[in-house]
Amino acid sequence: MALRESDAGYRELFEENPQPMWVCHRESRRLLAVNEAALRLYGYRREQFLELALEQLSGGEPMGDPGASQDQQLRCRQLKKDGSSFEAQLVCHPCRFQGERVQLALVRDEGGAQQEAQLRYRVLQQGSLLEAAQRELETFSYSVSHDLRAPLRHIDGFSRALMDDYGTLLDGQGKEYLTRICQAAEKMSQLIDAMQQLSRVGRTELSLEKVDLSVKAQVISLELKRREPERRVDFAIEEGVKGEADAKLVRQLLEILMGNAWKFSSKTPSAVISFGSVELQGETAYFVRDNGAGFDMAYAEKLFSVFHRLHRADEFEGSGVGLAIAQRIVARHGGRIWAESAPGAGATFYFTLKGEKQLTIDN
Repeated sequence: MALRESDAGYRELFEENPQPMWVCHRESRRLLAVNEAALRLYGYRREQFLELALEQLSGGEPMGDPGASQDQQLRCRQLKKDGSSFEAQLVCHPCRFQGERVQLALVRDEGGAQQEAQLRYRVLQQGSLLEAAQRELETFSYSVSHDLRAPLRHIDGFSRALMDDYGTLLDGQGKEYLTRICQAAEKMSQLIDAMQQLSRVGRTELSLEKVDLSVKAQVISLELKRREPERRVDFAIEEGVKGEADAKLVRQLLEILMGNAWKFSSKTPSAVISFGSVELQGETAYFVRDNGAGFDMAYAEKLFSVFHRLHRADEFEGSGVGLAIAQRIVARHGGRIWAESAPGAGATFYFTLKGEKQLTIDN
């Protein structure tokens, strides 16, 4: 119940709020979230808006200091996707969102702007409630992960005891039922582990250093081969690819992306998994590519949502949380992550580690 209440509150306060709002990282200046009202105002689709640099919203004109630790009230020109502009009133409030230090900006076209005091009150109220909703979600995740483990252990343990002690009294159907109960308990335990990982990513303090991503990719490839030695998969890993990152988190990120490539290429006779980097619009983008099942790009916007799956569970196993964790890790580094794919033509996942040197996290 707590999750539904928190989730509904979050949607009402941000996603479904009629007041146009967006969130940017206070150090990297990366846009992290935007609600539907702002998308309608600016004329972008969500994925297009989140790929913009903050300065593109104002045509390069100053928009205050995103790193400021105090509230800001600004009047500035804002640009829409079609090139038209409008005079806007922005009220920016520093807060925390998904574990990050951010600025929550409320945007108002000056033609219909409310009184400045009213707008200031609303942004303070929305910022406080948004922080509270995020704390509730974190508390819920922690409580559920701990409170569910004991009954799960009982379900699994007693089911196995029945199989061991009374197996000779059960027919084939009865044994199958017990087997399915144990499998379901194990699946639930895996989901709890995945949710804990997602929660920990938002709380872990970053320790940034120069990381050899190629070496980590090589090690992960060896681990995947050792796990399933019967598979024949070729790895093409570019040498000398480095980045400024938290070593543990970026290792987890590569494990998720390369693990997905391994999984979704399992039905490809001559599977190839590649890792490397490219320069895109003046920044380094790292990629993991496979020639596996791929997916329809029409669903790409939901790709990094928790529990969202693009393939049936009986086709490819998984918790549906891995890519959400990957997105959270990349966001912690001030970067972005996206994918390119087509059904039956494999997939390429790109990510950046933009602004990592400036990134600091509140205690």
